[in-house]
Amino acid sequence: MSNSVNARVLEKTYDQKASWRDYFAMTKPTITLLVVITTLPGLLMEIDILPDLSLFVATLIGAALSSASAAVYNQVVEHESDRHMKRTAGRSVAAGRVSKSNAAIFGALLGLMGFFILYQLATPLAAFVALCGHVYYVVIYTMLLKRRTTQNIVIGGAAGAVGPLIGIAAATNTLTLSGWLLFTLIFLWTPPHFWALALKYQKDYASAGIPMYPVVHGDHKTRWAIFLYTLSLVPVILLLSFSNGIGALSLVVMWVMTLIFIWDAWKLYSSGTNKNAMPLFHFSCIYTFAIYIAIAVERLIILT
Repeated sequence: MSNSVNARVLEKTYDQKASWRDYFAMTKPTITLLVVITTLPGLLMEIDILPDLSLFVATLIGAALSSASAAVYNQVVEHESDRHMKRTAGRSVAAGRVSKSNAAIFGALLGLMGFFILYQLATPLAAFVALCGHVYYVVIYTMLLKRRTTQNIVIGGAAGAVGPLIGIAAATNTLTLSGWLLFTLIFLWTPPHFWALALKYQKDYASAGIPMYPVVHGDHKTRWAIFLYTLSLVPVILLLSFSNGIGALSLVVMWVMTLIFIWDAWKLYSSGTNKNAMPLFHFSCIYTFAIYIAIAVERLIILT
């Protein structure tokens, strides 16, 4: 009896501490925005006329809600690890402002709404692609891989790459080569993006017991791996250059941004220090936004 009373008191305390900002922060807005941005080209690449506005809006909202739900569950599962890292100790669940149960309910509502919107207003295939990305991120990456292998972010990167596939599935009810190439671009972009950040926060990961690549293999090997992964983007960009829906604007942006990314990764490696790690991380964020927005804008111009 006393345990149930204590639990109710604790839940009430959580409710009093939490604000809408705490719940919003749990959705990892920047990552959710990235998923939305990468969904846009998928919606537009394989079609000859603009999609209905309802389909367009529903797909973006559904993708955003699914991503937000996965982000919430990631923090529910990792609340203990988050408490041991300076970068994440202030997160809503880790800091004790939102209870695990309240966060789980919030995440479930977001996920169910996202699935329903995609299933009813886009296509069932788009809904199930988003669901697969959600499960992959929470179960495969967060629960199974993150604490077991230095390749956690390499394998787990597939979860953050589903945006283009959601868009393609919503627009065409199929998964085309162009969609898979856009997926692969994000998949290969993820390790250099995340490892650059991990170089700065490797002590945090070590204290939390998470075997991120620099923690296990050291700075030198990590900087070399980052450079190799940026090189791996070249064949994907080359294949995308010949894909349906890619025009002159997209080509210029893709190649310029990729060459800059490679050059910055080389500077990080050749410097023998980590001083360029965070500049590389920040550019990697711009990299994906620039490419996927360029493709989407160009397709909108062509279709209107």
